[in-house]
Amino acid sequence: MKRFLSIVLGLVWMVTSVWGQRNEYPRPQFERTEWINLNGTWTCQIDPAGSGVEKNYKNSKGFDQKIIVPFSPESKLSGVGHTDFIEHLWYHRLVNIPAEWKDKKIILNFGGVYYESEIYIDGQFVDRHFGGSSSFSVDLTDFVHPGHEHSLVVYVKSDLRNRVQPAGKQSTRHYSFVASYTRTTGIWQTVWMEAVHPKAIKSSHVITDIDNSQIVIQPEFYGLGNTRLRVSLKEKGRLVAQETSMATENAPIVLRGVL
Repeated sequence: MKRFLSIVLGLVWMVTSVWGQRNEYPRPQFERTEWINLNGTWTCQIDPAGSGVEKNYKNSKGFDQKIIVPFSPESKLSGVGHTDFIEHLWYHRLVNIPAEWKDKKIILNFGGVYYESEIYIDGQFVDRHFGGSSSFSVDLTDFVHPGHEHSLVVYVKSDLRNRVQPAGKQSTRHYSFVASYTRTTGIWQTVWMEAVHPKAIKSSHVITDIDNSQIVIQPEFYGLGNTRLRVSLKEKGRLVAQETSMATENAPIVLRGVL
């Protein structure tokens, strides 16, 4: 008989905090109650000469053209429909940080941006990411203030024709050919912002060790200090196993005799 198991990871603080769930949340794990979907209308600027850095676009308060995120500028749904090569692209939108997010970490998440991206808040460089298919997160805590509005600028660079950047099925010619199709540049997945406890769980690596009838959990945290981690294993709502230990970065917690 197949066994359907669920693992619940929860941090234990002096004051208990209950994190709810919303079906709209873009990521299947670590759902947050305090989050803001940033999809929708942004402004953008295609920068053919790559001179936006010299023109100080990072300090932009808004560009002339509108774009619907998370649709790529090549698509009709984005409202842009520019199908030629885009090597430099700038995005802008205003973000309001809720006052209730005070004393929490404020994380900006991107489901996917092709290919290289730089993130700026009010003209300040925050972080950089390489890779068009992997999601990534940026910590905005030191760059924003709860209860205030800030300018978010995303600078995207892509150079398919250098033969070094992964292209997949994106056409390296002007037009589609054979099995290569119109390119997808810039933001092409959901963008969202969330507030998390400074010691919240950031991610976890779960290993099912069938030979030894155990499950190994390796957690990663946003911060540590006087925090305990409780791991619970349930089968159809029934508690099968539970372990509690001090929260330590990547230190394994083992649930034995459960497989």
